[in-house]
Amino acid sequence: MAGQVVLSAVLLMIVLAVQASAQAPPQVTISYVTYAGSGCNYENTNYVLSNDYKTVTFMFGGMVATTDGSLADKRKHCQMSFNLVYPDGWSFSMGQATGRGFADIAKDSAGIYESHYYFSGQTGTARIERKIEGPKVGSFEFTDDFLTFVWSECNNAPNLNIKTVVRVEGAKAVMALDSVDTKFQLIFNIQWRQCPQN
Repeated sequence: MAGQVVLSAVLLMIVLAVQASAQAPPQVTISYVTYAGSGCNYENTNYVLSNDYKTVTFMFGGMVATTDGSLADKRKHCQMSFNLVYPDGWSFSMGQATGRGFADIAKDSAGIYESHYYFSGQTGTARIERKIEGPKVGSFEFTDDFLTFVWSECNNAPNLNIKTVVRVEGAKAVMALDSVDTKFQLIFNIQWRQCPQN
């Protein structure tokens, strides 16, 4: 059974993307990140902020959802909260999500990934969902727009909260780790804009 899971493993890469911005603040740092959920923890999850401040990549070692196990194994999730520190006069957002990977899903079964984000202390939540129905064996790539476009408030650096869920349903489906890359990746392309001058 374990061999079947490895052979049908999937690397699911969710790329939260927006149209490229020509500008970015002169300096951006991530002051802290918190993780919670069945698909991530501080030992198997880490992140990298790109030098141009337009991409932050999260890498997970525990995002494995499979029908070959208990009810809890069919759904994995991760709730992340992180703080971007940047100068006043800027706002940021994200607008799309792209999922890429490999799936082995039997007839009458499905694999689903979903992600949504919101800013602490603000209204509005952006969400996407993609359902892959079987039979499906092979690689996939999908790009979806968030139904709501949410920007952080100007002159404020609120926490960005992201929840990602990977789940399977039916008789036979696996969304799991790739045996070579060994990491589930969540890549955010950040769009920046300058706030209006008072």
